[in-house]
Amino acid sequence: MQWKEIERIMKKNQKYADMLEYYDRTGRFPLDKVRKNFTLKEINATRLEEGAEKRRTSMSALLDRLIEKELS
Repeated sequence: MQWKEIERIMKKNQKYADMLEYYDRTGRFPLDKVRKNFTLKEINATRLEEGAEKRRTSMSALLDRLIEKELS
């Protein structure tokens, strides 16, 4: 395997490497579900509900996707 191919594979799978690193550091699996309470503006809560309904998914799943997209 050439170095460029190794770098390409590492970049493609960085998400999984980060998950394993998190597990090594904390001892917790990063995909476990966690319940949190937080406050949203009324307009954002409504948009979240409408967006989840439109995509036929849960609000939690939609939030997960949006956070991963925004903060990655």
